[in-house]
Amino acid sequence: MTTDLGSTDLGSTGQAPPVIRASDRGAATRNALLLAARAVFVSEGYAEAGVTDIVARAGASVGSLYHHYTGKAGLYLALFEQLHHDHTERTRRAVRRARDAGVTDPMQLFLAGARAYLDSNIEQRELAGLFARGDGPPGFEVVWQHRLAEWVGKNTEFFARNGEPLDEAVAIVMTGALMLAVGEASRAADDLRARQIADGVISVLSRLETRS
Repeated sequence: MTTDLGSTDLGSTGQAPPVIRASDRGAATRNALLLAARAVFVSEGYAEAGVTDIVARAGASVGSLYHHYTGKAGLYLALFEQLHHDHTERTRRAVRRARDAGVTDPMQLFLAGARAYLDSNIEQRELAGLFARGDGPPGFEVVWQHRLAEWVGKNTEFFARNGEPLDEAVAIVMTGALMLAVGEASRAADDLRARQIADGVISVLSRLETRS
C-alpha cells in the first residue's frame, strides 16, 4: 500500500523540510552583497570596484544587486549607514555605562562616548578609512557634510540637555577633531599607532573649555 504525500518530501527523518520564506532569502542576499561590497571596496576602492566582482563574491546576480541596492552607490551608502549605526549604538552604551557608574559631568560623559566612537572606528579601520578618504560615489561629500552638521547639532544638544550649554564654535572643533582623528587613525601603520592618535585627541579634548 502506498500513501500519496503530494509534493511534500519528508525525507528519512519523517519531518517536512523547513520552509524558507522569501523575506529570509532577501535578507540573506542583502547581507551577502554588503559583505562582498565591503571586501571589494576596501581592497579596490569605490571607483575601481566592479559590480561583477561584488555579485560573484556574494554568490548573487547583478539583477539582485539592483533590486536590493539600486547599484554600487546604494551598497556604498548602505555600508556607510551601517557603520554609522554601529558607532552610534556603541557611543550611547558607553555614555550609559558612565552614567550608571556615577559620572555626571557633561564633558566626562562626552569623552566616554568619544572614546567609544574612536575605538569603534579603529576596530573597523579599513572601512572607516574608505569613507574618511571620500572615495565614494558622486554626491557623497554632501552626505558627509550633512552628517557632520548633524553631529555638531547633537553634541550641542547633549551638553545643553546636561546643564552645560556648549558654544557652537567649541562644538564644531570637538566634532571636527573626532572626524580628523578617524581619518588619521585609518591611515596609521597599525592599531597601536591608531590608538595613540585617539588617545592624543581625547587628551586635547579633555582640556577644552566647554562653557559659553
